[in-house]
Amino acid sequence: MNKAIRLNAADNVATLLADVQKGEQIHVISASNELEGVITLLQDIPFGNKVAWQPMQQGQTVIKGSFSIGKSIKPIAIGQMVHVHNVRSLKLDIPDAIIQQIIQQMNIQEDV
Repeated sequence: MNKAIRLNAADNVATLLADVQKGEQIHVISASNELEGVITLLQDIPFGNKVAWQPMQQGQTVIKGSFSIGKSIKPIAIGQMVHVHNVRSLKLDIPDAIIQQIIQQMNIQEDV
């Protein structure tokens, strides 16, 4: 089974350790390689990208490695990709045109 790593107990996202397709289940493991749970992906997510481990409301802080990395701009369900289509950085203001290019190039499904 494919895996994703949750770096810290405070994290609401996990990072995929393989390319995973919509509908596949992944084992979410801790930094010490202990199984924390199993979730089903709501969309295709490539290796190295984040998946929601917990549901997030619009405006909620996204936590990875115990650090705030952004704010959700819409609700994010467990198993959904967490990226520029649903999160904005707290430190970098990416122009909308660049965000749209990223979404197109990565073929990110926005409506899940």
